[in-house]
Amino acid sequence: MVRLAVVGTGWQGQGHLTTMKEINDIQVVGICDLNEEMLKKAVNKFQVKGFNNYVEMLEETKPDGIVICTPPEVREFLVREAAERGIHCFIEKPPAKNLEMAKKVDEILDRTGVINSVGFMYRYSGAVAKTRELIAGRRVALVRSAMLDGLALRPNWPRWFFDKERSGGPAFDQAIHIFDVSRYLLGEVDQVIGYQDNLIVPKGEDFTIEDSFSVTMKYTNGILQSHTHTWSYPGVFTQIELISDELHLTLDLAKGIVSGKVDDIEILFESKDDALYCLELEAFAKAIAENNQDLVLSTYKDSIQSLEVALKAVEALESGTKVKI
Repeated sequence: MVRLAVVGTGWQGQGHLTTMKEINDIQVVGICDLNEEMLKKAVNKFQVKGFNNYVEMLEETKPDGIVICTPPEVREFLVREAAERGIHCFIEKPPAKNLEMAKKVDEILDRTGVINSVGFMYRYSGAVAKTRELIAGRRVALVRSAMLDGLALRPNWPRWFFDKERSGGPAFDQAIHIFDVSRYLLGEVDQVIGYQDNLIVPKGEDFTIEDSFSVTMKYTNGILQSHTHTWSYPGVFTQIELISDELHLTLDLAKGIVSGKVDDIEILFESKDDALYCLELEAFAKAIAENNQDLVLSTYKDSIQSLEVALKAVEALESGTKVKI
């Protein structure tokens, strides 16, 4: 049994707590939050001891691992206090607020040698694994991706998401998933250029983000990708389309399906297990139990590359100029 504690009891933290209740090999031994009202609700809901002092929780519960679900600017202290006690670290995305912070966290993880994982859950999708298998050794020339969601249309959604300074906006907070899984499939990004606007939800005092944007990326291997993103779509749509003279595939991340053609052969693959949050936490727990970092598909060190793409995308959107990575 792997003993885990959670810091941060917002919607993401509570989502992971709900998931961990269903995993037989995980025992949640403590939860922590500075917001006493949120902490009390989580304690009552999940029947786990609560703490408003992080170090006190680590010392008293002595978990094997910590699941960090705080905002990205609150990471270095949390990782250091855990890792220096030999406590393994699962860190929600984005891995840090900026590259400087990320490098400090990475140095701590390198020095202490604890198991580490970042919450890029799409890497655990069976459909993503199948896509990697299908494109291995074949040319990919063009990629079209889209992530459409309705966060900006939801009146009860937490308002901090729409504060550019706090959330970073849709490119930093959400499109980073597309940037990460695209890197996982295709390689490293070299350049990015993009445009943003607010044709649906205008900017205002409490809405300082773009509601929609589009970026074009060039990979070091020459692949070109266009990505379209909005928080003003009344539904959910998340796809990556890969195109060349050898293949034409559509990876539907929301449904866990790969369809299309490879060498004129029809492809239709549907993942049987799309509980991605469960799969990433199971992999983290198993990596701890077996002391095997290789079981984790998204390490902190690798996640820094996805963070850099997201940061450069934000820079390109703000400046309207091409940015080199």
